[in-house]
Amino acid sequence: MIYGLIGEKLGHSYSKIIHEKLGAYTYDLFPLTEQELDLFLKAREFSGLNVTIPYKQTVIPYCDQVSPLAQEIGAVNTLYFNAKGMLCGTNTDYHGFIYAMEGADISLYNKKVLILGDGATCKTIRKAVLDKGASEVIIASRKVGEPIFENFKTSKNFSPYELINCTTLNYQDLDAQLDAEIVINATPVGMWPNTENRPIDLKKFTNCIGVFDVIYNPYYTKFILQAKELGIPYASGLAMLVAQATEAAGYFTGKKGFETYNTAIMAELKDLFLTDKGDRDKNA
Repeated sequence: MIYGLIGEKLGHSYSKIIHEKLGAYTYDLFPLTEQELDLFLKAREFSGLNVTIPYKQTVIPYCDQVSPLAQEIGAVNTLYFNAKGMLCGTNTDYHGFIYAMEGADISLYNKKVLILGDGATCKTIRKAVLDKGASEVIIASRKVGEPIFENFKTSKNFSPYELINCTTLNYQDLDAQLDAEIVINATPVGMWPNTENRPIDLKKFTNCIGVFDVIYNPYYTKFILQAKELGIPYASGLAMLVAQATEAAGYFTGKKGFETYNTAIMAELKDLFLTDKGDRDKNA
């Protein structure tokens, strides 16, 4: 039985470490070109896969069935076969993000949320914050000129809103959004080896009461360190990374309970990031 991670560049992935800590299966890395990906998926000689950059949208047409969640996000990061032998795609990054925020006791309910970056990770996080009751979402992008205004329907009973305003604007227009209460970095800014960088200055966001950084190496990014210095509750991308993996394990095996490993795996990896400088250049 073959389980593993597919993506373009996987030389520094921690997925093998995380999945094999679960003791349920061996897990391998499959770096693939787009042409190799096509052959690999058509052959279907695997039992379950995680999917990373840049193939989270590419894999969708290969699926026999895509979960409503993944359809709405527009990205699949987990492939598995159901009892009928159908290849199914879903998104466990969504679960990982919510797990990270709840673990840090950061509520999104009735909050104005600013997401930095407009890539695939942003789409997953946007869906989660809408479902968790955010009152407004602002997305900062370097790709847009004039602001883009959208309304999104929520699909969870938890949200008090049927429609939520979402505005995508350029970073140069952020001065009008300094009242954001939750600030989320969904960009690679601050990732090793460029660890001295941070996406924005949190001191300007005087209403901020929660911060999330999708980056997990280094564990304490400059962004997270500034939140810590300002006394703002924060969540690291490490929790999201581990939780999405254990959620995927449930789909792979049809078994429950893998989330009980989350705390121990996070602690071990956090210690690795903080003490083993030789491995700090791992970034995927």
